Amino acid sequence: MIHALPWRRLSAIVAAISVPIIIVAVAVMLIVQANEAKELRRIVDLSHQRRAMLQTILSEHQDVETGQRGYLLSGDPSFLDPYLNARRQMSATLSKVEQLPMPAIAGSDMRRLRELSRQKLAFAARTIMVRQRGDAAGAQAMVVGGEGKRLMDSIRAEIGHQRQAEEQRLVMLSQKSEQAQATLRLRSFLLLGLLAALLCISGLIIFRAFRARAVALGRLDDISRRRQAILDSAMDAILILNPSGSIEAANKAATRIYGYTSEELLRRDVGMLFADPPPRGQVAAYLRSMRLVEGEPGHIQEIPGRRTDNTVFPCDVAVTAVWLADGIHYVVVARDISERKRVERLKSEFVASVSHELRTPLTSIAGSLGLLIGGVGGVLPDRAQRLITIAHDNAERLVRLINDILDIEKIDAGRMTFNNHYVELGAILRQAVDQNQSYADRFQVSLNLEPVQPNVYVWADSDRLMQVLANLISNAAKFSPPGETVDIVTRSDANRHRISICDRGPGIDEAFRSRIFNRFAQADSSDSRQKGGTGLGLSIVREIVTKLGGEISFDSERGKGSQFHVDLPAARPDEAEGPVDRLLICERDQTLAAQMAQALEAVGLACEIVHTTTAAMERAQARRYRMVLVDSNLPSGGGIGLVRDLRRQPGMATIPILMISADSRHGGIEAEALRIVDWLQKPLPLDLLVTAVRQVMVHRPQRDGQPHVLHVDDDPDVLRLVAAALEGQVHLTSVSSVQTARTALSDRAFDMAILDLGLADGCGLDLLPDLRVSGNIPIPVIIFSAQDADPDVAASVEAYLTKSRTPIERLVKTVHHLWQQGDEESER
Repeated sequence: MIHALPWRRLSAIVAAISVPIIIVAVAVMLIVQANEAKELRRIVDLSHQRRAMLQTILSEHQDVETGQRGYLLSGDPSFLDPYLNARRQMSATLSKVEQLPMPAIAGSDMRRLRELSRQKLAFAARTIMVRQRGDAAGAQAMVVGGEGKRLMDSIRAEIGHQRQAEEQRLVMLSQKSEQAQATLRLRSFLLLGLLAALLCISGLIIFRAFRARAVALGRLDDISRRRQAILDSAMDAILILNPSGSIEAANKAATRIYGYTSEELLRRDVGMLFADPPPRGQVAAYLRSMRLVEGEPGHIQEIPGRRTDNTVFPCDVAVTAVWLADGIHYVVVARDISERKRVERLKSEFVASVSHELRTPLTSIAGSLGLLIGGVGGVLPDRAQRLITIAHDNAERLVRLINDILDIEKIDAGRMTFNNHYVELGAILRQAVDQNQSYADRFQVSLNLEPVQPNVYVWADSDRLMQVLANLISNAAKFSPPGETVDIVTRSDANRHRISICDRGPGIDEAFRSRIFNRFAQADSSDSRQKGGTGLGLSIVREIVTKLGGEISFDSERGKGSQFHVDLPAARPDEAEGPVDRLLICERDQTLAAQMAQALEAVGLACEIVHTTTAAMERAQARRYRMVLVDSNLPSGGGIGLVRDLRRQPGMATIPILMISADSRHGGIEAEALRIVDWLQKPLPLDLLVTAVRQVMVHRPQRDGQPHVLHVDDDPDVLRLVAAALEGQVHLTSVSSVQTARTALSDRAFDMAILDLGLADGCGLDLLPDLRVSGNIPIPVIIFSAQDADPDVAASVEAYLTKSRTPIERLVKTVHHLWQQGDEESER
């Protein structure tokens, strides 16, 4: 039927064109026939007139002859009246006949008739003249001579001939007219037959067209019903919007989700369905700004919705464009994601529970076993040492399994956080080799780090980068034959640094290479299965490297080993310089900022001035500062907003920040959490400003040989583990709650704090405002928690270590590093 449609359309077009043409042709033939009949009647009339006039001419000649003979016989002049009348009229009658339309041959006949008529009249006139002279005998002799009779017979014969010729011509014209009419009738019948055939064809086409239209309408109705059924059975709300943002159609799910009836939704602005309805017309402007194109994927975002009962619910909204007869329209698909949010919340709570309930005891188990292996508990018998080593190895394996599963969950949820800063590549590679050498020793494999160029930096999260290196190095060691060496090679150019981990193992099977970075991917060889593993490590590695702006690839040759390459963008060495005695002044008042800089530069401090939050962030990203002074009334976010953003910047977590405000009120709890060391009020005496700055920059607490450290954790095993690890190295105070921690802080001052986040009576971050020494200077804080790092939290403390990811030795090294760093700053 689809292929027949063009032929039907063509037939309909031909019929539509032919019918008027045939009708016009029939009309033309009828007009021609009428004209021919009219012409025939005219010719017949002329013929009758000519024959009548010829008869008149004959009668006039007879009158001439009668008058002539009567006068010749009687001599009475009265007998000449017919003669005289006929003679006067004959010329006019002949002229009238000659003026009638006639064929050329009829013209010659008339000339001959006129000549005979002239001779006849002349003969009659001679005889009459002879009689008038009294010669009756002579006149009669002329008549008896027969000339008059001969002329009269010729005239009669000529008139008879012309009348016969006229009659024959009429017969011929009648025959032609009949033939023409017969032909015309035949053509008319043919055209009328063709017209009837075309009308029949047109009727058939129209009938079929109506039938096809009925079928098409039925199919369209069927399609419409199916689509409507699909729309009505959809679980998501589907709305059709016109360009002004008004609702033109809605499915049943929309009425069910939002609680409105269809009539209440139609012609209403779609903004009424938002939790925060925008001004009328703003939705239309937003739709236009999206510049959606039909056939392309639409725009999806989460927009809270509001039902008729004013309940607000989370909603995913997808918008696509469609062109209809009256212009562009928009299809909006809204999905109630309340259940998904609930499941995500349950999942997050479960993950948090797993993080705390598994990571914390595993940290205690692995840390305690590690301390025993290290000799903290004394010399152990060889058999006990082997059993403890086996237990320690399996505890670490279980820790890695839990960490991989939790990392995958964070990747899926988009919550894998990165605290990027400038990392010296040589240092972190050496650290990776040191941390993984003991693992390589289990497989009797050596790790060889080739020399790395000095001052080679990358912009990365050191913990995440260490996770990448540990995974790749441990894989290389695991698959290397005993006695072999794993090489770690670095190659650098102006734009990138390539770290290559090269082993001499069996290589990667060709069939496995295409899915090596897939989740739970493991080679099928028995050797690979004997090595163990979850198949998640390389997938996590790829995600981390991608998030760091790099790429991972590999080369492998069966039987000759594999090389995994990590390419990271290069950072300029001058970008990684440490802080100098330089201050950043963020003050909107240009005059006051200049005065502050002049006063501080007078005591030997270099100052840079900015007047907006945008400029302050650009400077903070470009170089490091010893201190930052912030105006609380800065435009575009205010001073608190700027401090919050600064704390998120690498290296800015512990930089002292002074707030300057015209308001006597301080920033409250948020300011405390952001570690603002002082709050100075305008109008600000410059000498007071200089004193406050110098006090913050030069003040350090008095120290003895070992720092006083406060450890807050609600797990007694972790408290005992950390106490054992730091025994003899620090003065440690261990408490299990926020309340007891505050009691300890009220009794004495501490140089450092180790905090767990999830405590029985609160969060470890609640203690940040209390962790200060004289001069309101914050002390270094280490977060040691089962919860993964949050960027805002990590930016507000000196170190964030995750349980189960952090060996207890690293916690000890971090404590020593922060203490030594404080000593160096005091000496400086």
